[in-house]
Amino acid sequence: MVPDQTASQKEVPSEEWAVASPEAGNLSSSFRERLENAVGSGEFNKITSVLVARNGELVYEKYFDSSNKYDLRNTRSATKTIASMLVGIAIDKGFLAGVNSPVMPLFPDKQPVRNPDPRKDQMTVEDLLTMSSLLECNDSNQFSNGNEERMYVVEDWVKFVLDLPVRGFPS
Repeated sequence: MVPDQTASQKEVPSEEWAVASPEAGNLSSSFRERLENAVGSGEFNKITSVLVARNGELVYEKYFDSSNKYDLRNTRSATKTIASMLVGIAIDKGFLAGVNSPVMPLFPDKQPVRNPDPRKDQMTVEDLLTMSSLLECNDSNQFSNGNEERMYVVEDWVKFVLDLPVRGFPS
C-alpha cells in the first residue's frame, strides 16, 4: 500500500507530454463544454479527471476534484479496457491465437498451481476479459479467496489468480 503523500512530497515526472491545443486535437469547444457539464452533473459516476491525447500530444486535461496531475488515481476499471486493447494487439501481431485461447498454457512458469482442477485448463482469455471465469473471486465478499484485498499483499498477482480454487466443488 502506498502511504498518502501531499503534492509537494511527490516526485514530479521528469518527462512531460507534449501539449497541443484542443482544436489541434479536433476537440471543439462545444464538445468540451458538453463533456464538462456531463461530468459535473454526475451523468458519469466517479469521474475525477479526463485526459485526451492525439498523435502523441496532450490536447485536453481537466480535473473535476481537488487533485492535480501529480496525484495518484485509482485506475482499476480503466485497466480492464487497457488489458482488452493489449489482448487485441497480441492477437493482431500473432502472439495470441485469439480470445478462445486457453489461459493456463500461457503461464508455464507458474505451474504447478495450487488448487488444480481440470476446469482451469478450459479457462480462456475471454473468460478473464469478461470476468466470467469459474475462479472463486468476489470483491463483494471479504471472505472470498480471490478478494482483491488478499491479492494486494502478495508479490505475484498472476500466480495468486492462477492458484485460486474454482467456485463450487472440484471436478
